[in-house]
Amino acid sequence: MLLTVEELKRLEDMDIRDLKREDLDNAEDIVIDKQKPANQRMREFLEKSKNPYAENVGEYILQVTYSRTSEETLEDKMIQLAKRMTRIPL
Repeated sequence: MLLTVEELKRLEDMDIRDLKREDLDNAEDIVIDKQKPANQRMREFLEKSKNPYAENVGEYILQVTYSRTSEETLEDKMIQLAKRMTRIPL
């Protein structure tokens, strides 16, 4: 089910302190077919996600924003995050 523009705007504007874990998907539960073109992957993500701006990642809530002006893709950002995470001592 696709969210309305109004609902997407409301979710985008939510303060992270107002998010409830039970209202969010677990990051590992949303599986997207990586063989599809980017626009179809985006639509599939929006259809499967309760909130495309926040999700449960382990014991944390991860809230994201999307740049309207960047040339970098979400995949570029995820690679950057993975590289940074491998350098963080646990």
